[in-house]
Amino acid sequence: MIKTAVVTDRRYLKHFAGRVHPERPERVEVMIEMAESLGRPDLDFCTPREATVEEISLCHTREYIATVERTSHVDRYDFDADTHTSRDSYRSAILAAGGVLTAVEAVLDGGVQNAFALVRPPGHHALPNRAMGFCFFNNVAIAAAWLLRKGLERVMVVDWDLHHGNGTQDIFYGSRNVLYVSTHQYPHYPGTGSLYDMGVGEGIGYTVNAPMPAGFGDPDYLRVFDELILPIGRAFKPEFILVSAGFDCHFRDPLGAMEVTEAGFEQMARRVKLLAAETCAGRVVAALEGGYDLEALANSGKAVLEEFGREADEPLAHPPGGARVMPIVERALQSVGRYWDLS
Repeated sequence: MIKTAVVTDRRYLKHFAGRVHPERPERVEVMIEMAESLGRPDLDFCTPREATVEEISLCHTREYIATVERTSHVDRYDFDADTHTSRDSYRSAILAAGGVLTAVEAVLDGGVQNAFALVRPPGHHALPNRAMGFCFFNNVAIAAAWLLRKGLERVMVVDWDLHHGNGTQDIFYGSRNVLYVSTHQYPHYPGTGSLYDMGVGEGIGYTVNAPMPAGFGDPDYLRVFDELILPIGRAFKPEFILVSAGFDCHFRDPLGAMEVTEAGFEQMARRVKLLAAETCAGRVVAALEGGYDLEALANSGKAVLEEFGREADEPLAHPPGGARVMPIVERALQSVGRYWDLS
């Protein structure tokens, strides 16, 4: 059985965005309880460290970081209609970024093969100088930039959250060192992630979006992985894979209208793990993003954790259906696919 690090801490519960806010402390609480209840000897529970200002500034401006820090001196600060802070939010945010870095460090050290960082607040909407979509610092982007600074040349980010990770896309839009791929409900918040957002300059072809209409589920997502994400990932040959693991595309989630099940998340994780086994010695770190139905969140997170513990040679499941997503895949291959040798 593969050894997996679980990086989390109940200090994440301290960030409070409001009494009726969907990004609530219980999200991490149920994930911690789920992971602890598994009783698996192959799970290595790790305490996260705080990210430094220098590490956060790999993706965010110093002025913006200082603005977020100042929110720790007031009871509440509203960045926008959805993104609010309490006095503990800044510390939770730097601990979330540091939690993903802790997971990456654990994998790089070789003590574990993969890791799941159960952190909050989430990060993939955070722009270099702006908080939005419940996010303050872009946890996964910071980890990708940190890996590049450590000497890696090719990092892949797989974002299966319901929402497009506009912040991650923006940060690496001109880079050929980070391949960003996203499956997301479209049109939906934040309104970005078109098929024709493909990068700019040296980064052209290194942003791959698969925008799907409401109602798509397991067969559609897995066809996107099999026909688009895995072929481009193999051509890119990542040295490390990061996953923005949002579970709000689950069929029970109140913020979305997709139809993914726990089995779908398991199979997406299996495909990422297979790609990692082929290209980068299995090095994968997943970081929690969205997911707002607590039962669906815990069950889906459990499916991913269990998959991370299996050997990479487990067979892939191919549920019937998925033909309706093929026009999207074909258009993506005609646009962004032309920048890759997929023969």
